[in-house]
Amino acid sequence: MATYPDAAAWDLDYTVWPCFCDTHISPPLRPEVNDNGEVLELIDSHGYKVSLYKEIPRIMNDLKSNNVKLLSASRTWAPKIAIEMLKLFKFKVGDDIVTLYSLFDDFNWGDHPKVNHIRSGIKTVYGKDILNKLKVCLFDDESRNRDVEKYGIKYLHVKDPVKGPSWAMYEKYLETN
Repeated sequence: MATYPDAAAWDLDYTVWPCFCDTHISPPLRPEVNDNGEVLELIDSHGYKVSLYKEIPRIMNDLKSNNVKLLSASRTWAPKIAIEMLKLFKFKVGDDIVTLYSLFDDFNWGDHPKVNHIRSGIKTVYGKDILNKLKVCLFDDESRNRDVEKYGIKYLHVKDPVKGPSWAMYEKYLETN
């Protein structure tokens, strides 16, 4: 039986999309709208194309439909570009097309340890730091961020820089959580 976390924190670069938004992307960005109104690919001013990892819409849909709070926890040096990307990517959630940005409950970015990002997000969403009372996970591509586990946060290592997080990895987490 699937057991959902109270909150899921997400790194962005090489976890949600396959690039560093602070070095690979040159604004302005142009959305590529598909036939059903979704935007799963963006094109920058130099013609560089970036898309969401394939399973991101499915995983985000499942988390939101199970009342999981979504936190962004990134060390990006280009928060304006990250925000633009999050606002331009759109996909179907329920019967609506929504921005990826709108799915997140809080954003914590900067050159801090991931546990600080997550603590700050928890405090914003819940009104106080109750990290030790919640089930929280972190999706991240950098193995150095596994240190969150000493604070009770389940670390989900996104190992594949080409495919990103897989549905199988996500399901395994839910089943063993």
